[in-house]
Amino acid sequence: MSLNNLDLDTLEIFRTVATEGGITRAALRLNRVQSNISTRIIQLEVRLGVTLFNRVNRRLELTTEGNLLLTYADRLLQLAEETEDAFKEGVACGNLRLGSMESTAAARLPELLSAYHACCPQVQVELVTDTTASLIERVKNCELEAAFIAEPHTQHSLQGLCTQLAFRENLVLIASSSKNFSQATDAISEHLITFRTGCAYRHVLESWLTNQGGSIRNSMEMSSYHAIIACVAAGTGISIVPESVLQVVTLGKMIQRLPLPPQYTNSETLLIWRQSYQPSKLDTLRQLIQN
Repeated sequence: MSLNNLDLDTLEIFRTVATEGGITRAALRLNRVQSNISTRIIQLEVRLGVTLFNRVNRRLELTTEGNLLLTYADRLLQLAEETEDAFKEGVACGNLRLGSMESTAAARLPELLSAYHACCPQVQVELVTDTTASLIERVKNCELEAAFIAEPHTQHSLQGLCTQLAFRENLVLIASSSKNFSQATDAISEHLITFRTGCAYRHVLESWLTNQGGSIRNSMEMSSYHAIIACVAAGTGISIVPESVLQVVTLGKMIQRLPLPPQYTNSETLLIWRQSYQPSKLDTLRQLIQN
């Protein structure tokens, strides 16, 4: 089957509908009328002979074939952007889809991205937060150009990727001040409040708890550090967070910090990107991190 009519504009429309979860929001983002978006998606499905979306609870969700096409669309659109960048005489422009852990986005990136915008005003940064495990896969699958991830990770998981040290974090165990714990081991029977599986810091907390003879039970999963810290302050359980996050969250004396052994406190945050991806807009970000 020839795909010579499968143009990049159509792929961009398809990707936007997929990421926005619907025609209406995709039309707003692309500044197009909804009927045009719908028509292009229908034409694409007819062209490929597959159904790309299912309607679930008023949202459009990708089918198996839709997910496969999204992988190829990401690669093709990124290659097209890199091709264009190569002929722009070093002027950084276009989009930079950047991934980050929630903690890094909250505590480390505001100043860095402000400096980046001053250096590259023509680059539009799209920031996505996720767990370390998911971010690694999204970079490999060309869904993101680069991402900030944390230890622990395996060398196998980083195969095919370049890495650069970005930040060093000091992790601490936190609990409600009302618990009045004297040391971290006093809290091993508490419930855990964490991000979902795949979070590097959750892995650290569970490793420490297991090594102390505790059991991983009744874990409560949250999607933001503000929610995690607020629940800890209320006495719901314990968590582990970088000290840099605590510096930007105001909870006064409602939480206590409990030091952990050195093997659990020192964590490096890395910037990762694919070995084949070397645009000038990423070089600028790397230089700012080095400084």
